[in-house]
Amino acid sequence: MNGPNTEIRRTVLRRDGWKCAICNREIDSHWSGYSIHHRLMRSHGHGHDNLHEPENLLPLCGSGTTGCHGWVHAHPARAYQLGYLVHMGKNPATQPVYYQRHGWQRLTQQGELLPADPPEGQDGYIPDIRKGNHE
Repeated sequence: MNGPNTEIRRTVLRRDGWKCAICNREIDSHWSGYSIHHRLMRSHGHGHDNLHEPENLLPLCGSGTTGCHGWVHAHPARAYQLGYLVHMGKNPATQPVYYQRHGWQRLTQQGELLPADPPEGQDGYIPDIRKGNHE
């Protein structure tokens, strides 16, 4: 399989309210497209059984070069801090991700958001995700 199946894509979109997980925009009304983003990148996910499962996926506006999806790839240090990217060898299900509208959340394989403590060194509330220690 080269990507998540239709059912998984719907689960991820439904979980995030058909909005970009970063900017909270309705993904189909503000952009000509959206992406289902892999937190553990496909190129780093060899051997990871749940690469195409909800705990590893986020709906983001734009493509890999535009919108929030483009921002993630252009600012990897910040994206790793906020859980939009997950380091190779880490399990996405155990790595929280920051949502402007929900705060820190853990994503489950069943397509749920569960409140999570922020990672060490991160604030519980982040008013501007684009500003960080390494940007």
